[in-house]
Amino acid sequence: MSAIPRETSDISTVAVLDRRFDLTRVNLDMVAFIGLVLLSVIAHLWALGNMALHHDESIHAWSSWRFFTGAGSFTCANGRTAATYCYDPIFHGPSLYSLTMFSYMLFGVGDAQARLPMALAGIGMVASSWMLRPYFGRWGTLIAAALLAFSPSLLYYTRFARHDGLMLLWEFWMVLGVIRWLDTGRARYLYLFSVGTALAIATHELYYILFFLFGTFVIIRVLSELLEKRKLMIGIAVLLAIAIVLVVLNPSITPQLRAGGLSFLVVTVLGMGLLLLVAWDKTPLLTARSLELWRHRRNELWTALALLGAIYVVLYSTYFADPRGIIDGLYQGIAYWLGSQHDYARGDQPWYYYILLMPIYEPLALFLSLAATAYLLVWRSFVAPRLVGKVAPAATPVAAQAAAPVAEAEVTPTIAAADGADAEITLETTKLADATVGESAAGELPAEASMVQAVVEEQSSSALTPFAFTNHLLPLFLVFWFIGSFVAFSWAGEKMPWLLVHIALPGNLLAAWVLGRLIDYARALLGDQAPAEIAAARSKVLLIPLLTVLMLVFMGVAIWRLFSAGDSLAGQSNLLQGLIPLLAAGALIYTILTLGQIATWRLTLALMTLALAGLVTAYEIRATWMVVYDHPDTPIEPLVFVQSSPDVPLIVQHVKDLAISMTRNHRTERDPIGGYSMPIIMDTGDETGEYSLSWPYYWYFRDMQRIEARKADFFQNATPESFEVPIDPQQPDGPKELAPVVLVSVPHITNATRTALEANYVKRFESKLNWWFPYGNKCDPQAPGYSRFYYNSWTPAATIAQDAPKGCGPTSMSPEEFKAQKQFMAPWRLFTWPFEPANLPKTWRFMLYRELPPPLQLSGREMEVWVRSDLVGGSSLGSTSAGASSPLRLVAEQVFGVPGQLVQPHGLAVDSQGNVYVADSAMHRVLKFGPDGTLLKEIGSQGSGPGQLNEPHGLAVDTQGNLYVADTWNARISKFDPEGNFLTSWGEGQPDESGRLLTMTDGTEAGNAAAPLGFYGPRGVVVDAQGNVYIADTGNKRIVVTDTEGNFKYQWGSFGASLGQFNEPIGLALDGQGNLYVGDTWNGRIQVFGPDAEGRISPIPIVTWNVAGWQANTYYDPFLAASQSGQLYVSVPSRDTVLYANLRGDVLLRWGGNGTDTASMVLPSGVAVDNEGAIYVVDFGNARVMKFKLPNVADPQLGR
Repeated sequence: MSAIPRETSDISTVAVLDRRFDLTRVNLDMVAFIGLVLLSVIAHLWALGNMALHHDESIHAWSSWRFFTGAGSFTCANGRTAATYCYDPIFHGPSLYSLTMFSYMLFGVGDAQARLPMALAGIGMVASSWMLRPYFGRWGTLIAAALLAFSPSLLYYTRFARHDGLMLLWEFWMVLGVIRWLDTGRARYLYLFSVGTALAIATHELYYILFFLFGTFVIIRVLSELLEKRKLMIGIAVLLAIAIVLVVLNPSITPQLRAGGLSFLVVTVLGMGLLLLVAWDKTPLLTARSLELWRHRRNELWTALALLGAIYVVLYSTYFADPRGIIDGLYQGIAYWLGSQHDYARGDQPWYYYILLMPIYEPLALFLSLAATAYLLVWRSFVAPRLVGKVAPAATPVAAQAAAPVAEAEVTPTIAAADGADAEITLETTKLADATVGESAAGELPAEASMVQAVVEEQSSSALTPFAFTNHLLPLFLVFWFIGSFVAFSWAGEKMPWLLVHIALPGNLLAAWVLGRLIDYARALLGDQAPAEIAAARSKVLLIPLLTVLMLVFMGVAIWRLFSAGDSLAGQSNLLQGLIPLLAAGALIYTILTLGQIATWRLTLALMTLALAGLVTAYEIRATWMVVYDHPDTPIEPLVFVQSSPDVPLIVQHVKDLAISMTRNHRTERDPIGGYSMPIIMDTGDETGEYSLSWPYYWYFRDMQRIEARKADFFQNATPESFEVPIDPQQPDGPKELAPVVLVSVPHITNATRTALEANYVKRFESKLNWWFPYGNKCDPQAPGYSRFYYNSWTPAATIAQDAPKGCGPTSMSPEEFKAQKQFMAPWRLFTWPFEPANLPKTWRFMLYRELPPPLQLSGREMEVWVRSDLVGGSSLGSTSAGASSPLRLVAEQVFGVPGQLVQPHGLAVDSQGNVYVADSAMHRVLKFGPDGTLLKEIGSQGSGPGQLNEPHGLAVDTQGNLYVADTWNARISKFDPEGNFLTSWGEGQPDESGRLLTMTDGTEAGNAAAPLGFYGPRGVVVDAQGNVYIADTGNKRIVVTDTEGNFKYQWGSFGASLGQFNEPIGLALDGQGNLYVGDTWNGRIQVFGPDAEGRISPIPIVTWNVAGWQANTYYDPFLAASQSGQLYVSVPSRDTVLYANLRGDVLLRWGGNGTDTASMVLPSGVAVDNEGAIYVVDFGNARVMKFKLPNVADPQLGR
């Protein structure tokens, strides 16, 4: 017999607009929910366009723009073309392009508008969570809305122009529609499910995974309602055994797809299916509601199917302009995925990729979902029933009430059914305490015993009302959805960070359900009907969450101190500082256990869990802020993948400004501002598209009419004439001119390329196109990064050898020898590595501050922008300074370096005779100029032998006139006599894959101490009068001190942002008082260290001050110079200026500004001061050295 209520009375239907406004329906719950929705609006829309469009985003935005503007020649599935937008499975379904087109139509074209549909979907998802009220209760619903609004991954990717943000809303609608329809029978919810399904099909091919998961759950549920449990369990067990065999044998399905991974997914869902058969009540619901639909409401079914079909046809046919798309949408997606996409495995991420991401971004969803899975499928089904025999069969009303699905009230629907109509439903409220267990007459049991009894009775009930039943079924479905998604996306070949959201959605919903249950349970036991012993000690019991937080804080401090490095006295001090909070934590644990005897263990665990959830929530809020607003485009976040660098929009703006300046007098109807007709030569990669600059530049240059695409071989074999383009594009054989701008990918630059470009162009920008989190080398378990665990000691050698095409297989040795040589780690090290004593501080700092554990470095695709020589002088990257006065236009009194003499100058030094030394990094040499600018000597050549150099940077001269060179990629300091003859060198490094020599420590004090002269890209060097040589070991984040012969004396510094720590130290300078100035570049500051009583430099700075314009993850090396009286000169490349400041950081003067005249500079780098007080500046962008005499400036520090 159906458990669904039938029509009981006639209810008149009142149109919505004819109903009276009822203020009694507005309550605090609704106000709080509306507040969360409004906060979600702000969170989703604030600064939506501030981040450069990602590679994929730019493709979607550009395609939508072409759709909007009516551009033709779209590529469709199977390579056919169409005059308008058409479906191509490579770029997924049509809904995104239609919605983005409408966004452009309403709000204009831009980055924010391209992301707007996804942002609105995120807001819609939060608003839709109101429909969870009958299942999650008051608190669970509000928590669900908050988690959906501010979860790090969900918020980040609903502000991202990819299909996944839309899919989240569609799949949420599918779930909400089904459960509300099953409970109420209302047609509107069936239609919601239909619309969600149609839009999911029209958005992304991962609907195949959703249909598999949802469909499997429905099939198992329907069969359990129709068949005997024992027979069904036997059938599923047989299928499970077959799937396990296929996992072991792993046969091929297609040349690109094997059965092992897919079978493992089947094993997962069938295994959960067996557990579900034990966990759920088999009272008919799906079958009853479906039969009712077919027998009495068939027109609603046809309407729902018509909605689905109409949305599908309209979108896939592009509003009937491309009818073939209707057929393509049925099968091309799955054909593409099975044919190539699964095997392509974009990103080549490991199977444990989402196991890494979930604790970083979604710890609440992960841990509470796993706890709910254990509770619902194991504890409630197998453990709790066995505990019932140990307690009396009664329960307190309060405990029973807390055990019910909704803690306060239950909603029972009464359906007024009418064929073909959307039924009106009366919602009746029934107190759950009256519907569960009775009160004991003989006495009250412990609450935990009552809860066990209540759970068993809840499972055995066969007369559940529809809402009560779905309250029982919904969390089981969420468990199935969460675990199934986790396994499915971990199995899929393409593992990308944006797919995390499809695991996070069910995880956060399940977490909200758990927290709502815990809050309702705690409120029930601590409310007015609390048991006498709890009521008497209520104030003490309420201390449990606070004590839990304090306990965790003390334990964290204890772990931090106990695992801090230190020898002798320092180690003893750390031990003592760790034991005290450990003892305090022990005392708090004892106090909590004592209170637990009053509060019952279940209530104690509930309160402790809520306290822990509060701490995790605080972490998630910080994680959300960091990844969404603080550095959303910087891949110190694993969630950031192939993200366009922040330089891209600035480069685009510079090129557009140049274009308008060049062509403003050539306005046409197609080019109304006169800036679109300038030709730009752009590198579009090799034949496979590798190292292409197409995306995002095609999007940002969408209005430019002359993008001259060139392949890699064009650049690799270029001559100066190669960069000529027709003046009139309509006459390709007519007169030609050099293209004003050339964008080229660094891997395609050969010596011939550089020679050809340098003949007529100036390199204006050297930047990253896009970049990603440094995940390491899966072939080398000793390399840094999480990919070191890709293979482990249990992985068969043959499996590792199969990766030979990707550079992971053995060459001259057998697979077994290769595996033995690499020393792959045990599989459990993946889970224990972050918590090992040596790694725990790194884990802590990464989680809280996103500090990359040394020696990890950001990597990405490098590019260069070359501007024709006669056009240099426009706006520059970061050339303005917000909030600062304009720089002084100070004319240089002398310029060193005739055109072509210097290529990429960086470091600079001046000796006592006024000779100027310049490190020309790209040419691997140092040039010595006389005081009059005459070139006297060229020192060094490319190589690693004695006297040879590899990209030298910093320079210094001692009192005897000896020259010290920071030989950056030979990992050493080279010393030459005043005549340029090589004397000695010190420092050591091993070659990397590109041949550079380097020694990577882990950037900690211990790691640096283990390799005192192992340098990683040293860039700065200075020498004092006592013969101490100070070296900025940039990559290892430290300062090393030696004597003039290279004997190590001492060192200080490690990776970090605390006082005395560094992040990319580059510039060094000494004043007459022995103070050492260190340019702590990526921390954006200068640290000033003074000498101690023994004459050594103290490791704690006496002054620290910030430098506006120095930014992390930029590669324009700034340098410092100091006068004897403590006046400091600082180059700020990003602003084309040099600062003159005193010791405490008061900026006394700024001069420079972008340009090519003798009062301007481009990307200034090296700085030096001579004996007469003249200032020398390397003008990197114009390849010259400029000499300035500064005006007298009052110094407030000196009182003059």
